[in-house]
Amino acid sequence: MVSEPKVAQVSDLRPRVGDPRYGALVALTFAALLAGCGGNKSAVEQGNRDQVLHYGNGVEPSNLDPHTNTGSPESVILIEIFEGLVARGPDLEMVPAAAERWDFSGEGRIITFRLRPELKWSNGDPLTARDFRDSFKRLLEPSLAAQFAFMAYPVAGAEDYNTGKTRDFSTVGFQALDDLTFRVILDEPTPHFLQLLVTYPFLPVHMQSVARFGGAERPGTAWTRAGNLITNGPMKLIGWEANKVLTVARNEHHWNSANIALNEIRFYPIESQDTEERAFRTGQLHVTTTLPVSKIDFYREAKSPALHITPRLGANYLVFNTEKAPFDDARVRRAFALAINREQIATSIYRAGQTPAYALSQAGMGGYQPRHRITGGPEEARALLAEAGFPGGAGFPKVEYLYNTNELNRDVAQALQEMWSKELGVDVTLVNEEWKVFLNTRDLGNFQIARAGWNPFTDAPTEYFQQVVSNSAFNDSNWGDPEFDALYEKAIHTLDPAERHELYHRMDEIILRDMPVIPLVHSAIVRLVHPSVRGWKDNLLDSRLKAALTLAPGETP
Repeated sequence: MVSEPKVAQVSDLRPRVGDPRYGALVALTFAALLAGCGGNKSAVEQGNRDQVLHYGNGVEPSNLDPHTNTGSPESVILIEIFEGLVARGPDLEMVPAAAERWDFSGEGRIITFRLRPELKWSNGDPLTARDFRDSFKRLLEPSLAAQFAFMAYPVAGAEDYNTGKTRDFSTVGFQALDDLTFRVILDEPTPHFLQLLVTYPFLPVHMQSVARFGGAERPGTAWTRAGNLITNGPMKLIGWEANKVLTVARNEHHWNSANIALNEIRFYPIESQDTEERAFRTGQLHVTTTLPVSKIDFYREAKSPALHITPRLGANYLVFNTEKAPFDDARVRRAFALAINREQIATSIYRAGQTPAYALSQAGMGGYQPRHRITGGPEEARALLAEAGFPGGAGFPKVEYLYNTNELNRDVAQALQEMWSKELGVDVTLVNEEWKVFLNTRDLGNFQIARAGWNPFTDAPTEYFQQVVSNSAFNDSNWGDPEFDALYEKAIHTLDPAERHELYHRMDEIILRDMPVIPLVHSAIVRLVHPSVRGWKDNLLDSRLKAALTLAPGETP
């Protein structure tokens, strides 16, 4: 991923992540923020009365620009303050959002959206089809270097505009026919394209304010700061204290504002899982991002209604920098992959329903069942390493494994380090970085092996495969294969599921042959949700609009 703009930081004299003082500082800061809740009421009790949701969000957001964002923690906030043409309903069905209806024509190549006539921005300005057109033009501007711009490539002319082959945006299939009619013209029918329009790259931005702060064609400007940010979602940004709390409030100009029960949502960047769980247990949070593995059995045995564990489409995997020795050799990469005991990592470290991943693609996505899987084990791994010139690990250079801060990532890193040492005789040093620094390090290719994850926007396996397509902005491995690229391009436009699945099988086979990435586990979500939170529904994409929730006074876990 490319380097992301940085938000304002507190003093550089503060304890760093990993410093033993860090967790205590977060806890004290968080407690101070909530001290003003009034009387002896906890934040949850007061929040229930005032309809203010207190939400643990894991990390400090890197930015709130939907066109340049690449992280899941930020997306949790973006979907509250921005709204696209379509959205997902409680059962992940496609439902109207800014568009009240749409229809397909031209054998599925043309999608025409009719916008709601009452649409407005959070400052009261009218929102029209031209806002969507101009926003998508910004997404595709080469100077912006938006990593998710490629998601628009099924649209006629989009790739040529994004890559600078043309500067005439009228050749791109994003058209504002009038104030309320927006049309998308695709090069070819693309089965999952409507699902893509739910995602944050396709959220509209208020181009007048973006341009006012110089952000029309470049990232990192002040237009996303509190007081400057104009949005169109059910909530709007009203406060952002870096590394403390980000607050959104009901947007009175939203077309459905009268039916939004919550008055505010407060997002807390609590990186320590133990601190977050303690905040929940003491009534300071309604919802956590996750739960320390060591606490899962406690909540299970207590039969706590707050414990939510559910499968999720998603993968945790490892990525090699294939341009740097020794991982420029596929035999070495495969040796590292075969030395891993995925079953042990899934059941002993994750322990919340995650399943071992023997292919990057995930069984059941769009009805697909992977045929090719990782086979073999430590014995074959040692043979591969010897074949590559490192028998028993002799002469193998020291390498580093990069991961980002949290207890679970640390435990996985330590398990991998031990397995590689035991089975291969190699010495791997662990490097831990805070989230935004980690993203930047990986973007710049300053790593040898790094952790990675992908939470799909859709149920199409091509979302996993795009991680290793040669020209993908998310190909941190720097690996490429012409056959794989051609298969990917064909698969995203193939309408027949059986034919499409055969293409997936071959892509799986190529990945397992060259192993630019190592599949580790497929995902599950484990978190705590206070019983007073009404309307929460778990699903395979962990997708929900928190503005649609309500809080019931008097409930206890």
